[in-house]
Amino acid sequence: MSKKNIIKVGYLLSYDYCYIFTSLKHIYEHADCIVISYDANNKTWAGNDIHIPESVFSDIKKLDTQNKIIFYKDIFFIEGMQPMELETRQRNMMAEKMGSGGWHIQMDGDEYAYDFGVLAKFLKGNKFLLKNPAKNPFNFQVNFVTLFKHNAEGFFVITPFDEKCMLITNNPQYEYARNTNKGRILPLDFYLIHQSWAREESEISEKINNWGHKNDFDTSTFLNSWKTVNADNYKTFIDFHPLYKGIWKELSFFPAKNIDEFILSFSKKYPQQKLNLNLSFTKKIKMRIRSLF
Repeated sequence: MSKKNIIKVGYLLSYDYCYIFTSLKHIYEHADCIVISYDANNKTWAGNDIHIPESVFSDIKKLDTQNKIIFYKDIFFIEGMQPMELETRQRNMMAEKMGSGGWHIQMDGDEYAYDFGVLAKFLKGNKFLLKNPAKNPFNFQVNFVTLFKHNAEGFFVITPFDEKCMLITNNPQYEYARNTNKGRILPLDFYLIHQSWAREESEISEKINNWGHKNDFDTSTFLNSWKTVNADNYKTFIDFHPLYKGIWKELSFFPAKNIDEFILSFSKKYPQQKLNLNLSFTKKIKMRIRSLF
């Protein structure tokens, strides 16, 4: 990878491949390189068979007008390993493929970083933090905007946006999904829309039977609860995250005919603001890095 590749974005391509096109549209212009990884034996982390149509790859290539995208095929399912272990393993293997240096951003295909240029400008403006990442690891969290369900009129969205997503690191040594557990964790007031549960019921069933959290909670019971959400009762869903209290406080409704309309409408209501490091923190880190060189 070139030293000029400061903004590196990696994707895990699997059963929900259809969403990646929306995601790529928002990050493509401001990413320096993009790696898309997928299983060589057409397996999910749960060991189930999947089929990604060849047209998906050809359509992605058509979007790649600047030759930024690299397809990475490898064996990511290993019999006997847990789904989350396999997810973490794939993320580390993809990080190696993306190469050392630069800011590593790993995204799922159903995550949409609208106005990504704001984030890219911030990261390139603070590239001094990339010096000696092994001794000075930095990680950035962003705000998840989790879409929980949709109907013909719009989307049920978890509010307020208290759920955090570990998205960016200068030292990609993942220990649990995207968490590195090393170095400083810094919050950024940047919104990342996550389509998450806002899918058709058949897609949700496929999701919970194949994702990294497959064995983390009673997914069948939670799915049955999800099925009941509608325009009449959504306000009764209070503090309902299946694992962590206080993260999913309530549901709000956002009118939109489709995901593109939602992203456009949401971006107008919640525009990405200019991102800044705390000045006292910045000075402290600059001094520490300078003392190492």
